[in-house]
Amino acid sequence: MEILGLSSLATVVLTGLVAGGVELLKRLFDKDWRASATIVVAAIIGGLGGLVFGADFLVGMVFGLATSGYITIAQNVAKK
Repeated sequence: MEILGLSSLATVVLTGLVAGGVELLKRLFDKDWRASATIVVAAIIGGLGGLVFGADFLVGMVFGLATSGYITIAQNVAKK
């Protein structure tokens, strides 16, 4: 991703963020409120954690949502 000017960390976080966002959207369209709430809570906890550890709330939310995306990726890899 050096061609795009993204660091390795940014690439990994962006990948998880997209996976988490897409999974949240899928769950909302499927009216799976439990899974949707779980993803939203992960983002909120990430935001609060960001504040506790001296980062910005939005940065923490990005990491929380990305973590949810990593879980989705891991579950899909485990199925195959």
